[in-house]
Amino acid sequence: MAVSQQIVVVGAGEVGQHLARILSKGSHRVTVVDTDPEKIRLMNESLDVQALVGDGTRPEVLTHAGVVKASLLIAVTNNDHVNMLACLMGRQLGAKRRILRVQDTGILEDYDNFYRDTIGYDVVMSTSELAAREVIETVKERHALEVETYCDGKIQLRRLRQPEGELLGVPLKEMRLSGKVVLVGIQRSTDSTRPFIVPGGDDSIQAGDQILVMGEASDLDAFEREVGKHSALKREVIIMGAGSIGRTVASKLSNTHGVSVKVIEHNSSRARALEQMGDDFLVLTGNATDLELLREEHIGKTDVFVATTKDDEDNLVACQIARVMGVGRTVAIVNKASYVGIYDLMGVDLAISPRELCAKRIMRLVRASSPRAVSILAEGKAEVLELEVRLKEPTTIADLNLPPTAKIGARMRGDTVSVPGGGETLKTGDRVIVLSLSDALDEVEAILTGEQTK
Repeated sequence: MAVSQQIVVVGAGEVGQHLARILSKGSHRVTVVDTDPEKIRLMNESLDVQALVGDGTRPEVLTHAGVVKASLLIAVTNNDHVNMLACLMGRQLGAKRRILRVQDTGILEDYDNFYRDTIGYDVVMSTSELAAREVIETVKERHALEVETYCDGKIQLRRLRQPEGELLGVPLKEMRLSGKVVLVGIQRSTDSTRPFIVPGGDDSIQAGDQILVMGEASDLDAFEREVGKHSALKREVIIMGAGSIGRTVASKLSNTHGVSVKVIEHNSSRARALEQMGDDFLVLTGNATDLELLREEHIGKTDVFVATTKDDEDNLVACQIARVMGVGRTVAIVNKASYVGIYDLMGVDLAISPRELCAKRIMRLVRASSPRAVSILAEGKAEVLELEVRLKEPTTIADLNLPPTAKIGARMRGDTVSVPGGGETLKTGDRVIVLSLSDALDEVEAILTGEQTK
């Protein structure tokens, strides 16, 4: 089973709440500290965590929260300096590992080693940089909305827009998919009761769905060509907003061969500052929801439109306008993680929550000492486990009796990777990739590691 840890989270904002929600579903002992009494009240009422009102930079508060015996302290408030001081206090009081979240690592630039030694954090991450990296990868990616890798990079999980044509409405048991590709998940924004589905034989892909498929990269490429979702590298990019995320995306993409970039920024002083960076992209002063401006810039010929402002409503409206005017793909930064589903419902191809990305990264670190590696999907509704099988005797996948909300997508035996069917056998030493709804994780892990209670 997953290793239980004493974890102290400083900050009950978007990141802290997301972490607490996911961690509370496991066996970890979680304490959350925040100065806002209302946030703490809501967390105590809705989550299986201990939530305390207090200043996470004060030794007495951290001591009361259990930091002395904590295996991990996570500082994720919206104030970089508070987070730095919380990590410093955590080290002094005995927290074994400390994770520092900052808005922008620019404050540590040229002094990272000094700060690391002085403050004592083990890992530092920036929400802005994580979001920018995600945007850059999706622009460079030919087809998939999201890609995760497992089994030392040999297996990929890709999130795709709905396939075209003949697969729509066909029950999974009747689909003729490549034997080397597994449909492991369906993300359905139109169904509030089943927003994420681990498909069984009677489930089918509906219009507007996004699908998750697993396999080796070459097999997934072949699958995408078959279903009409394989296209050339996106080359024309318009970025709305010249904040920290927009600047980073523009700078990195402008140095990518074959990619041309335009940035639209309504603040004239910020636009001038961006121009002075000297990178190879065009800066336009104006509003990205201005129809006349968009027509002048021939937005309909643009491959990717990226909205990066701090105003979620503006980002959503701009993406919808871009979509109507013919943009190939729309990408939006979502500052409030709970809005991700709304963006999906309104037709935005990829909604990126910087805070959710930060939470995902932290969860990987939390699970680093566990026998399972993890990816978090659909705002915590599902996870992907990479597990080492420990069984008393070889057993077929069908005979394992996994929950119906879990599916094995790949098996690695030695250096050989396969996409197994129900009749294939698992044995001790195999590594498997499993996608499961979050409420079935512990049962799945218990079955595959031989720890299931008889």
